[in-house]
Amino acid sequence: MGEIKLDSRIQNSGQLAKEAFHYLNKLQKGKHIIKTGQDFIDCHIDGLLPSDVIVYAANSGVGKTKLLFDTLDLILDEKVNKQAKDIVSLEYSLEMKFLNRVLRDAHKRTGKKKSEILQEEFTKEEQVIIKRYYNGLQDNRRFVCEEAITTDEFYKMSSDFCKLNKEKEAIIISLDHVLLLKKENKTEDPLEALTAYINQLRKEFNNVYFILLSQFNRSSFNNISDKSNDMMPRASMIYGSSHFEFLSAYIVGIIDPFKLGVTDYLKVKKDRYEWLEEHMGEEDKKGKVSFSTAGNMFYFVLKTRESDNPYKTLFIRELELPQDQLDRMRSKADENTMMGEIAEPDFGEETPF
Repeated sequence: MGEIKLDSRIQNSGQLAKEAFHYLNKLQKGKHIIKTGQDFIDCHIDGLLPSDVIVYAANSGVGKTKLLFDTLDLILDEKVNKQAKDIVSLEYSLEMKFLNRVLRDAHKRTGKKKSEILQEEFTKEEQVIIKRYYNGLQDNRRFVCEEAITTDEFYKMSSDFCKLNKEKEAIIISLDHVLLLKKENKTEDPLEALTAYINQLRKEFNNVYFILLSQFNRSSFNNISDKSNDMMPRASMIYGSSHFEFLSAYIVGIIDPFKLGVTDYLKVKKDRYEWLEEHMGEEDKKGKVSFSTAGNMFYFVLKTRESDNPYKTLFIRELELPQDQLDRMRSKADENTMMGEIAEPDFGEETPF
């Protein structure tokens, strides 16, 4: 009878402990963990651990893709990560073409309407701004796939990319979004296959991180009304939650209540969210408050694997909109509050992305 050998995937706990403490020691001596630049993630342990998976989820049109682009820009910014020059990204942009990103960024930087950008040449002043933006896009750290791919192709392409960049400080792989991956065959569950492949990549490469975009299912908010805690998102509302909830280190749900016609959002104890006081309405007799929605986007941290601040689960940011548009939204919200009813919001000429 031949000698029995253990499968190479079975490792002695002492060896695993040695590797873990070696990495920890490097951090303690000055190695920097990767920061996202997003307060709702970095506030927990100041950044990411190797192989972490982030999931961003929202309804369509709320701003998932913009949040992804912003996060990637921040990760690759030396002001956020000193080692940013040694970080690379592979971005699977399956939903939106690069032209859409250029259009949105040009709109943000110039303040010019998107329709005008598409039909009018830039002025000399605008050309200076756009040239600076264009030069910033000439980045040999960033790689993009805009073509439709199968789950198997996702794994093979990502694996090859990781092999080519295995000596880099970090590899960021993003997927926009998970529902657009094609099946490898008719019987495959693409989300199950995706999570299996991501888990495999995490085991093969110790410098890879993932950011995935998904969305809430259509029945996520059946009770849309002011001051209703039924509108607070849960991880179970996300497409693929049965797969991603266990895989991810962070799950963030994004909500634009004003777009849904809600003026005063949630009803919570004031001291529970003391860091959001500037967005609170008047306190009621029970010490509860609601949040103003006009011009605000809400970010719920639905899961954290590691955290020094597990109670920090809600963040609010002002939308990046022209001041006159924000003023119209807030005026409409005040009108609705005085009337004591929910009215259809007026976004002006453009809706926030």
